[in-house]
Amino acid sequence: MHGFRRSLISLFIVFFLTSAALSADSLITYLEGAATVIRGSSRLSGEIGLSLLMGDMVETGPDSLAVLDLENRGTLKLRENTSVVLSDLGDDMSVSLSAGGLFSRIRRLSGRGYRVRTPNVSAAVRGTEFFVAYGPAVEDAPDVWLCVNEGSVEVALDDSGESVLVKEGEGINILSGSRITDPRFYPWTENLNWNTDSSSGNVRDETDLSGAYTDLRAFDYD
Repeated sequence: MHGFRRSLISLFIVFFLTSAALSADSLITYLEGAATVIRGSSRLSGEIGLSLLMGDMVETGPDSLAVLDLENRGTLKLRENTSVVLSDLGDDMSVSLSAGGLFSRIRRLSGRGYRVRTPNVSAAVRGTEFFVAYGPAVEDAPDVWLCVNEGSVEVALDDSGESVLVKEGEGINILSGSRITDPRFYPWTENLNWNTDSSSGNVRDETDLSGAYTDLRAFDYD
């Protein structure tokens, strides 16, 4: 996994949705531990019910998590030590993930799009539920893990044009932003907690990504 060149590619996940109306608000719907909302020069304490605006950065602290509702179009779950910017809350919503891990569950709404961006990779989504998380940095560029719970995701490297289709139940690793591993089932993904509704049970995800690297060596380096 070492020796890959540093690459600045943008990860964007695009999802076109298919029916229904929007509500006017984005807000924090669930919180464990501490979260901060950075709005311009202001730092707000994250609280359940706090309205979120375009451009807000939401950060979770250690041993914390937050669930966000984006205008009734989708739900985001932020793991601990995660940083997400609500870049665009218009017709084509986009968020930027700069640290940690993010679960996205997007509703199907006509003519609406959804994107997730990182500095490392680009992907087009055909589905409703997926997970993106940073791994360790290699040559100053972090790995990015992506797996799909429902639907499929087309992932491409901007520099080389290399692309793969990640199907439901499969995962990949973008190694140092420069190489995509083969999509396949990785046992570590069985431990992910996809639940975003506290009334349905525990929502905390404590998956240890070190297990992902054990699986990676077993499948990609044997």
